[in-house]
Amino acid sequence: MIEAFEIVSTFNKISGLMILPEGDKKFPCAVLSHGLISSKESSKYTLLSERLADAGIASCRFDYHGCGESGGWIEETTLTIRLDNLNTIVDYILRHQHVNADKIGIIGGSFGGTTGLIKAARDKRIQCASLWATPCFLEKEGDGSIDGIVFKDHIYTDFAAYNILAEARKVSHALVIHGEADETVPCIEGKTIYDNLQQPKGIEIIEGGDHVFSDPVHRDRAINLAIDWFCKYLF
Repeated sequence: MIEAFEIVSTFNKISGLMILPEGDKKFPCAVLSHGLISSKESSKYTLLSERLADAGIASCRFDYHGCGESGGWIEETTLTIRLDNLNTIVDYILRHQHVNADKIGIIGGSFGGTTGLIKAARDKRIQCASLWATPCFLEKEGDGSIDGIVFKDHIYTDFAAYNILAEARKVSHALVIHGEADETVPCIEGKTIYDNLQQPKGIEIIEGGDHVFSDPVHRDRAINLAIDWFCKYLF
């Protein structure tokens, strides 16, 4: 079952979807935290939510500030704004009638992985996480454009205000998944995050994998690993 919703955060209106397994009960729930320039309709996250439902885990896909159907201008987004969005989403799902509030995890990719990492560090209601292609550094290159979008300088200064590795040292039950050939976030950043996590923790470096796991074999591998991790810690 798919439920559409809209909620308002400090900075913008957020558009989202709850994907629920069959049955009239409370389910564990995974929050899907997409990357900087993506949306809840990403084929990767759509497939992931379907597979989670098959495993008996609800999920929440949503559009971050400036993405998809949510409000805001993407050029003005920051990690602080995205974290506020994620806080609002987590509070929403914790009140959902079909979500077990004691069984919440986050799967985040790229910039959404960093956002999810900080959320997991600061909110002990998050029981586990999987961090895909997640950066711990963000530096301006050239005119500050990323995939053709010229971001305001404050995305870089705001990111630098967070000590990502110090946040990682507060997080346990996290699985790092990174493509060995990631062209956007070097694999060493995922390994560095893993080194700073608390036990229990896991890491999988996907040989030949790019930033978005565009190869279906790599994508399936990442999805299977994340679902197995969540089944281990949410049931």
